[in-house]
Amino acid sequence: MIKRICLFVIGLFIMSFGVAFSIVSTLGTTPISSIAYALALITNLSVGTTTFLFNAALILIQFFILRSRFHKRRLLQLINCVLFGYFIDIALYIVSFVPFDGSILMMCLFLVISIFLIAFGIFIYMPANIAPLPGEGCVEAIAIVTNWRFSTIKIAFDATVVTTALIMCGLWYTDIFGAVYIGTVISAFMVGFTLRQINNLYVHITGHEAKLVNE
Repeated sequence: MIKRICLFVIGLFIMSFGVAFSIVSTLGTTPISSIAYALALITNLSVGTTTFLFNAALILIQFFILRSRFHKRRLLQLINCVLFGYFIDIALYIVSFVPFDGSILMMCLFLVISIFLIAFGIFIYMPANIAPLPGEGCVEAIAIVTNWRFSTIKIAFDATVVTTALIMCGLWYTDIFGAVYIGTVISAFMVGFTLRQINNLYVHITGHEAKLVNE
């Protein structure tokens, strides 16, 4: 159990750096962080704080979706809210010391680093099977109620989140592309691809496949 908890925390910490690099790249943050970052731009709160608020709202949405089928174990996602939000603020502070000249090359480099760190963080964090991030928990809740495919709902969920972030920035921020840009779209496609390559390398080295999907 201690090993699982350590993997859980380490995975979230690595993912937080992925989010931080995506923000600093100025090419748009990751899809699941887009609303939280839009809120941060609009309210001047820290990204960690708005990440906590957004994820807490997703847990509440799960409660209304599942109702009597909402198990108490889902409340463990609150741990994710606190840890992930706190880690993102730490990661942003640390990444702020990394030289960044605003050139296209550096923007692309930071985006690539972001994609790899998010994929690697998921690879570390998911097999621990402690509690999903609220975004994934929300998709799971919809799948339970509708019996639709998880992957189909995930695509629709990410598209909804990104669209909402665009609308928020368009209405209440100076730049509609403040939180969502080309890097957001690239991340949506490349994180899954990168995760698959990491898992394939793991299988090649160990002969075993990591358990990335937990029932």
